[in-house]
Amino acid sequence: MEAKNPATPARPGPAKPKVVIEAYTFRKQGWPYIRQAGITFGIVFLLSAVLVTAVRLVLLQVRPATIAAQARQIAANEKLAQVEMERDNLRDYQPKFVQLRTRGFVGPESRLAVIEAIQSIQKQRRLLPVAFDLSPQKTIALDPALLEPPLELHSTAVRLRLDLLHERDLVDFFNDLKTKGFFTVSECLINTGQGAADDSLAARLNADCTLFWLTVDAAAVDPAAVPDPAAVPVPAEAVK
Repeated sequence: MEAKNPATPARPGPAKPKVVIEAYTFRKQGWPYIRQAGITFGIVFLLSAVLVTAVRLVLLQVRPATIAAQARQIAANEKLAQVEMERDNLRDYQPKFVQLRTRGFVGPESRLAVIEAIQSIQKQRRLLPVAFDLSPQKTIALDPALLEPPLELHSTAVRLRLDLLHERDLVDFFNDLKTKGFFTVSECLINTGQGAADDSLAARLNADCTLFWLTVDAAAVDPAAVPDPAAVPVPAEAVK
């Protein structure tokens, strides 16, 4: 076993690094982070402000067009609703209108049709001869809320003189006449007839009645209001 030499000095080991602990200061360690966060916040805030301003400017520019588009949409919706309402009214009232026109209430009055109707009722009911007179047609003034222009309500007085065997003949005559048009009874005077009591075909009653025949038609055009084509000046350019 080899003996150690006590005279040989021991070799020193590697030197340990010195750890320097620096004291914490806000200026060096804390402030840089806060400054970076503040800069980031400022940039984001500035971009947000620019974006909000740009959006407001765009909205101000498109607002008139938007309002106009909304107004057009509202007007279109109202017009559509009105068209649908008129369509529903036509669908609901068309059968009634056709019925009124068939009965002669709507449209120009046909005096020939009324004369034929009176003669037909007298023949079918086997009534005694009927005398009648038709007066000139007149226009009845109505509130425009009841009948809108250019429609007008017309009335024609009809005077009837009937010889009757009994009162039922007059009632049947009026009921049949109402199916041929719109008639309203103004007055009806009934007197006892002068026929012989033993004559079954002699008139026992005499009726003198005044009725008004009502029709609805467009207002007649005044010929004086229609311009004469010959009186309208023709431009010289049109003649060439």
